[in-house]
Amino acid sequence: MNFTGKVAIVTGGAQGIGKAYANALLNIGMKVCVCDILEKQAKKFIESLPTEQRNNIIFQKCDVSSFTEFKIAFDKVISTFGRIDILVNNAGIINEQNFQKMVEVNVNGVVHGTQLAFEYMSIEKGGHGGYIINTSSEAGLEPAFLAPVYCATKHAVVGLTKSLGHEYHFKKTGIKVNVVCPGLTETDMCRTLPEKTIDEEVAKKFIATFTTIKPEEVAKALLQLLQDDKNGAVIRIDFKGLRYV
Repeated sequence: MNFTGKVAIVTGGAQGIGKAYANALLNIGMKVCVCDILEKQAKKFIESLPTEQRNNIIFQKCDVSSFTEFKIAFDKVISTFGRIDILVNNAGIINEQNFQKMVEVNVNGVVHGTQLAFEYMSIEKGGHGGYIINTSSEAGLEPAFLAPVYCATKHAVVGLTKSLGHEYHFKKTGIKVNVVCPGLTETDMCRTLPEKTIDEEVAKKFIATFTTIKPEEVAKALLQLLQDDKNGAVIRIDFKGLRYV
């Protein structure tokens, strides 16, 4: 499938997994809007790109927990590139001490993005159809005793994806909805993870037993979903490799 010239929005795209997603999409000829609250990191990322890719990427500061800010990002993409083909709902946080904000970002943010994608991309509304790719976690597939609310938010993302990735919705919208569930990944969030759980000392020891993966490996899962043209699929990526579950 040829994605050259297609347009993607990547939330949480300034660093970590989101940055790897944006890079991967640029490398297959797509145009990308990075949405993030981290303006400095986003601009540094864009400035590091080759000149020809810098012409295909824009940044919009956006807190995905705000529907209004998210809508502004969608409007900017339409005014700049004229269309939206892929939404990557990737922005996420872990903070068991401030679980309200975590729910707002990890759950509400994904719902906001999905609602907007259905409004702007649906064939029913004059759009071209396309893809929504959500980022959940292995904690969206299994229990996470040190981060129970985070675990709940990531299960919510998997449930939303599988529900919307049904033929009923696809026939109406032309949008396919899938989810990537990464294992422990080498990101800034991973490095500060223990202090964000319910027991920092236990978390440090527990996390030390895990084998991490790089963000670029997670980006391969995103590309695999697009190549396979899946709908309602859950793809897991960790040190054991990539597989549909």
